[in-house]
Amino acid sequence: MTEYPPSGVLFANKKKTKQNSPDYTGNLELSDEVVNDLVSQMERGVEKPKINLAGWKKVAKKTGDTFLSLRGSAFEERSRQSVGYAPAKVEPLDDDIPF
Repeated sequence: MTEYPPSGVLFANKKKTKQNSPDYTGNLELSDEVVNDLVSQMERGVEKPKINLAGWKKVAKKTGDTFLSLRGSAFEERSRQSVGYAPAKVEPLDDDIPF
C-alpha cells in the first residue's frame, strides 16, 4: 500500500434534490497532528475549533469531472495581509533634484 498524507476530495453533487442541497460533497482524512490540535483547542475552551484547509482544482482522469483535492493541517492564525511577497522597503531619496 502506498503511503500518502491524509487528504480529501469535494465533488460536484450530481444528486441534488432540493435548492438547498449541498453543491459539493466529499470527505477529508485527518492526521493525528490535526486531531490532537482540535482536542487541544477544545481543552483551551475554543467553542468552534478550526483546521487550515488547502484545495487544488483537479480533473478526474476517468470521467473528466472537475473536483477539489483537499489537505487539512493544524490551525495557524493567518494575518489579514495576503500571503505573498513582503512589501518592498521604500528608502527616502537623498538627491539634489529640486522637484
